[in-house]
Amino acid sequence: MFKPYVTVATFAITAIPSLLQFVIPGLEPALMRDPAAIRGGEWWRLVTALVVQDGGLGGTLFNLASLAVLGYCAERSLGPIRWLALYAAGALAGEISGYLTNDPGAGNSIAVCGLAAGLALAAAERLDRSLGAFYAVVLAASLLSDLGTWGIIAMIALMAAGAQLVGQRERVPLWLLVAVPVAAAAVLIARLDLHGFALLGGILVGWILQGTYSSASRRTEPLV
Repeated sequence: MFKPYVTVATFAITAIPSLLQFVIPGLEPALMRDPAAIRGGEWWRLVTALVVQDGGLGGTLFNLASLAVLGYCAERSLGPIRWLALYAAGALAGEISGYLTNDPGAGNSIAVCGLAAGLALAAAERLDRSLGAFYAVVLAASLLSDLGTWGIIAMIALMAAGAQLVGQRERVPLWLLVAVPVAAAAVLIARLDLHGFALLGGILVGWILQGTYSSASRRTEPLV
């Protein structure tokens, strides 16, 4: 019976401080990515920023839910070592880009980007690949929320269209499941959104895994 030990452990490590920040004043600022503080020697913030959230309660719950779902799928399909490689790729690319662009913040969504991109490129089942691609759509669509009412309407419409990647996954060509996170990464990077760099990190590692991950080592049935 499959047991997602890495996902559960990472979820606990992330969820506890992420929820405690709502009852312990100053916890998020003390752990968040602060480029000025990092330049001053507080380099650990590049890691601790992954276990607190800057998106309020709604953003926190979304990030934790995304970690649980995509983490479970990635660990089941790709195994714990590849899971860690993808999670680290997204986190490293996102945190470094946030530091270099002087973008303070916090959240584990950049690390989840690595999992999503890896799933879209290298997972064994269509469901897993489509979930990874859909997460990329959600990230890109969220940019529209800054455009007012019509932007929010467009965002919802784009997310609904993206959901068809999951709902109609048997009809979706595999190349599109790869193209979606690549396109999302390009759009986000153009806006200097660190999620784009995080997706790119996951795409690169996922591409490597796609070439080295033999069918004999897969935990699930191959794609048909």
